[in-house]
Amino acid sequence: MTEARQISRTRHPVTSASLAADLRALGLRAGELVIAHSSLSALGWVNGGAVAVIEALLDTLGPQGTLVMPSQSPHLSDPANWSAPPVPETWWDTIRATMPAYDPRSTPTSGMGRVAEAFRGWPGAIRSAHPANSFVALGPLAAAVMREHRLEDPFGPGSPLAELHRRDARILLIGVGFDACTALHFAEHRAWARRPLVREGAPLMVDGRRQWVRFEIAEPLDSERFVPVGASALAAGIGAQGPLGEGRGVLVAMRPLIDHALRCWSEERDGDAPSA
Repeated sequence: MTEARQISRTRHPVTSASLAADLRALGLRAGELVIAHSSLSALGWVNGGAVAVIEALLDTLGPQGTLVMPSQSPHLSDPANWSAPPVPETWWDTIRATMPAYDPRSTPTSGMGRVAEAFRGWPGAIRSAHPANSFVALGPLAAAVMREHRLEDPFGPGSPLAELHRRDARILLIGVGFDACTALHFAEHRAWARRPLVREGAPLMVDGRRQWVRFEIAEPLDSERFVPVGASALAAGIGAQGPLGEGRGVLVAMRPLIDHALRCWSEERDGDAPSA
């Protein structure tokens, strides 16, 4: 969306202060641990762009709160699995041999939006170690939440999502739907612990040298399956909705949402894999 289009659909300039007021009205409180997913364009014309959104979040949470965002870089993965778009098989070895190694300080996000990309480089922010499925956090609990991130299980035990669940975090959707709710991948892990495995790889620094590291991960669900789970959770009174700028926000506690997802999927579970 062009900036002119954003201006034309915005009744009043959206500012860091007005967003902070909207966040408080939604129910976000100082001192909380929250994971946020966002679409800057959904908010209307924001004076200061992504920086203003981050400032609003940090102002609302205060110095004792901890903010987490996904900072994924799915391009750091095995080209054999690329589909949007695919690359010729004759390129695969070259890509594996020359792809820059993951560096939590400099590897850009991809597909996460402008707010997450700006937050990735925020002073003091800590990013987790997974090359493709990292998270980034700022606040007193940031180091604890980012401490462990297993290559083979980026959304299950030993991941930032597991630590967020253990610490009773809340989930904030800023102008995005539940298809963007990464936390529901944690529910997926618990619902189907034995999903088909996908062979993966990524360039990592190992003992000071770049190496192509191979590993396997469980095949993730299509995130479109998260949409009805989120809709039914809100209908059941799990979470709150309200205006954020020119868009909408959703604030929901992670534990009740995960429990609700498990109930929704209970009839599908066979212990091995989700149904098609």
